[in-house]
Amino acid sequence: MTGARIWMAACVGAFLAACGGGSGTSAPPAAVETFRNPPELSSSKGELRARLDVVTTEVQVDGTPVITTIYNGQYIPPVLRLKPGDTLFLDLVNRSANPTNEHYHGLDVSPRINADGSASDNVFVHVPPGTAQSYEVAIPSSHHAGLYWYHSHQHGSSEQQVMGGLSGGLIIEGLLDPLPQLAGIRERVLLLKDIQIGDDGRVPADIDPSGPTHRTVNGQTNPVMTIAPGETQLLRIGNISANMYYRLKLPGHTFFEIARDGIRRAQVVAYDELLLPPASRSEVLIQGGPPGTYPLQTLDIDTGPQGDTVPATTLLTLVSQGLPVPARPIPGMPAAEDFRTLPVARNRTIQFIESADGNTFYIDSGNSNGPVQFDPARVDSIIDAGTVEEWTILNVTGEWHVFHIHQTNFQVTEINGVPQPFTGHQDNVNVSFQPDPSSPPGQVKLLIDFRNPNAVGKFVYHCHILEHEDGGMMAVAEMQLPGALASARPLQTPRAAFANAKFLANSTEARLATLRTQDICTTPAAGGGRGALRARGPAGDALAPVAGQGLALARSPSRLQALRVAGMLPASAGASELATRR
Repeated sequence: MTGARIWMAACVGAFLAACGGGSGTSAPPAAVETFRNPPELSSSKGELRARLDVVTTEVQVDGTPVITTIYNGQYIPPVLRLKPGDTLFLDLVNRSANPTNEHYHGLDVSPRINADGSASDNVFVHVPPGTAQSYEVAIPSSHHAGLYWYHSHQHGSSEQQVMGGLSGGLIIEGLLDPLPQLAGIRERVLLLKDIQIGDDGRVPADIDPSGPTHRTVNGQTNPVMTIAPGETQLLRIGNISANMYYRLKLPGHTFFEIARDGIRRAQVVAYDELLLPPASRSEVLIQGGPPGTYPLQTLDIDTGPQGDTVPATTLLTLVSQGLPVPARPIPGMPAAEDFRTLPVARNRTIQFIESADGNTFYIDSGNSNGPVQFDPARVDSIIDAGTVEEWTILNVTGEWHVFHIHQTNFQVTEINGVPQPFTGHQDNVNVSFQPDPSSPPGQVKLLIDFRNPNAVGKFVYHCHILEHEDGGMMAVAEMQLPGALASARPLQTPRAAFANAKFLANSTEARLATLRTQDICTTPAAGGGRGALRARGPAGDALAPVAGQGLALARSPSRLQALRVAGMLPASAGASELATRR
């Protein structure tokens, strides 16, 4: 781990006691804090109900007016705060001129359409202009506590929409619960977000990731954040930008990382310099240095000979002032499961590939298709639920890529041939470039956990540089019950671990066969495969396909019974519980 060291609890006290001088310069005696956490919406009584209106309007970013598409008229929309076991009910109302959708990045939740026609974390859903989509996302009671985020995942437009402002934070509470020694510390949420503004006051139609951009923290430019000497604070740092990398440096301070990508670390990792690729999150402890001012910088970025360069800048200024307080000991972390102790069901090799001009992007998923661009109707990897797989990610291009997979997380076991110590799990990882054709490709080796029954269904894996994802560097995975085409079998993971998961007891094909008997779904067109399925509305009208997963529910008694048999409604469900998909 470049720039990192595993923090051994036995050494912490001595190290902190020895920390005396710092490189900070004298600060004014009473700096005024201008940093602000983002606005928030919090769950109550087990649910959070929210509405996001996608609107095009004018806002000020870094003192510059820009006409852009954002949520609820806010460049930084509310952070959604939930607890494990809660349910998020969110209405996405598209008042813009372009289709959009919503993705709940990092959540280990269902990727399916719910029985009532609402969507869970299904990125195959599209919300046309002038329409709305209801999302109902059930958070498992065993879900990891930490920082996540939500954003548009409209393929072909995700870079433009996220760059324009369609991204926000999401927190699952409870990160510090097993760390009582940190109770009551100040929590800061730092959402790193940049926007390019053209001469016409809009986000450019053709975004250049190396071009001039406005980098902000919660929409603010270089705000002042205060800390007392010795004070311990929790910084929840999220990169919610479209393409931007951040190399964070805070002179005179160490980042003690206790969670990565919303998942508590197995042991604290200390960084002098913290790399956050696009979509990555890091929750760190810092402890105030001697009185003075300290710039939180993002250093120069160079993503490779075929990639992009971005100059350094200061994101915020930390002012250490006031009376010193005793430094809290950096805690040891609760034990976490090391995936290397589990059997591996399958090995796969996934390659990131791009054209010589760097404008066309492919994924080779190791099957007979070879390098291909994204096609929502094609399944690139079929995965048995209840298993752990080893994936080797190869980058045969001249620039960095970022591997991300939906609905689950993984353990990094090897980087460029070097075994990695076990420090925890994550959902996002940088993959270094291939220096030249005679050199080995960039490589990371991952153990990916597919034991969560919530994830049965279709989802995607892709490069999270959104320019690359829009350009085709994305593929479809389908997680099925083992032997799903023959009969359903129990999963290895006890269902009790996912107490409120809406588990699909029957195979997808068996369910669809049941639904076709009542004309709720059409039979696939010849040669169309499962992606050609069309849902039927109550009047028999064909609705737009949603990658074979969108269903419109009718109210006739025979159709109700078909839905019950297919396992999509409880046996007691009546017509009043049904709704057609919008």
